[in-house]
Amino acid sequence: MPRDPQSLKEVLGGALPGSLAQRLPSPALLAAWREAAGEGLARRALPVSLEKGGVLVVAVGGSAWKQELTLAGPQICERLSAAGHPVQRLKLVSAPSLAPPPTPPKPLPELDAREEGEVDAAVAGIKNPELRAALASLGRACRRANKASGK
Repeated sequence: MPRDPQSLKEVLGGALPGSLAQRLPSPALLAAWREAAGEGLARRALPVSLEKGGVLVVAVGGSAWKQELTLAGPQICERLSAAGHPVQRLKLVSAPSLAPPPTPPKPLPELDAREEGEVDAAVAGIKNPELRAALASLGRACRRANKASGK
């Protein structure tokens, strides 16, 4: 029989010391965070605890997002307070795991038959077949990189 969803605070409540369990942000606060911070910031920053005095501790992935949150912090606190969550200020902590993964490089363009022939001709005089193949591979890679950069 399926059970109703439980908050992390409810699930971990018995396993964590009382003071720690009380500091976990509520599901309502987490939902309000996404609305108050906006999708872009909310994907890169996650509230992890609510401390005494209305200090919301937020894990942030990357220094650029930390700076963005520093600037937007007062408005976010106002929005959270207006939504019924008395947050006075944000305390930002680094969380590299929230940083976006690096963008993979674009694939290099293929060489046409003429360019392939030029590479083959450039290494044709090399007698050692392994060295010739390695230099041809290097030549093709250089040609493809130059072609991608417009050279």
